[in-house]
Amino acid sequence: MSSETRIYIEERIGRLSQMGGVTAFEYAEGKAKGVSALRVRTATGLEFWVMPGRGMDIGEATYLGKSLSWQSPTGVTNSSYFSNRGLEWLSGFHGGLLCFCGLSHAGAPCDDCGQHLGLHGPISNTPAEQVSWSEEWQGDDCIFTITGKVREASVFGPNLVLSRKITASLKGSTIAVEDTIENLGYNESPLMALYHLNFGYPLLTGKSEIFASPTKTDAATPHAQESLKQWRLFEEPTRGIEERVYFHTMKPGADGWVNTLLVSDREKKDWAVSVRYDPSTLPDFVQWKLTGVNHYVLGLEPSNCRSLGRKKERERGTLRSLKPGEKTVLRVELTVHDGAEAVAAAIKATEV
Repeated sequence: MSSETRIYIEERIGRLSQMGGVTAFEYAEGKAKGVSALRVRTATGLEFWVMPGRGMDIGEATYLGKSLSWQSPTGVTNSSYFSNRGLEWLSGFHGGLLCFCGLSHAGAPCDDCGQHLGLHGPISNTPAEQVSWSEEWQGDDCIFTITGKVREASVFGPNLVLSRKITASLKGSTIAVEDTIENLGYNESPLMALYHLNFGYPLLTGKSEIFASPTKTDAATPHAQESLKQWRLFEEPTRGIEERVYFHTMKPGADGWVNTLLVSDREKKDWAVSVRYDPSTLPDFVQWKLTGVNHYVLGLEPSNCRSLGRKKERERGTLRSLKPGEKTVLRVELTVHDGAEAVAAAIKATEV
């Protein structure tokens, strides 16, 4: 497929959708009713669903028909059911490949400067506006691009706008996410951003292993501390097991980006997904490890904060902010690696 030219492909199809492309649709029933989405398919077997109705998040994702992401028991829920009190965010946490957390708050519920902040902020439950998508040939590959804006705003509060661009290609197996966040308000605003990337079975197994090069790893809780040395490894689903959260500081490679890799089976090493990100604006990396029954999931989460809430970030002196008119750009890429040779090269890329 990679060597086939545009002319060769177009001579053999009636429409690009025969090979891949972008299809718009809307969920039709249940709590998901009314959520808008865009199905993206590549000719390599990668498929993922972008959801403008849920903050431009990415829901279902598969490769050659095999799921990459964890889907929670809630399923996709319309933003009209959203509540930002305490832990009620969890009632609409569908999992999915990407559930973005922010913008003025991410992490645990807390009270900060007289304001109660619920879990992970409102952005993933906010419908996008100015949504557009395109399929454009560039040489012998066709580039799929989806853009949209999501706003977090309130009277006397923040006025932050997230402009997201998601790209993939007909011949590729990479999803690139580029987010520009701008403060359109007249006051300096806290900025917390966490990419909640959720991987599940059959990609995640009891034989899975994470390959990465942290310079420092901290456990979020005493329970996580007990198994700190096993943060890379996984077990089969276990009843009653608690979540374990780790905070990593990752070492970037020669190109300035951090490379991390989830290998499905550490014995075969023939299927994996990498998460690459730009640490200049995402200096933190949160790992959420939950190997419970019905909740068998790994969260790999590039971020500009830890997941303990805004009050803790302020106390640590690590709370980021944006001045009026200021922008920042965040970049994350996910790539599927298929076959022993491709996985071996991806493992090598994590060794810095």
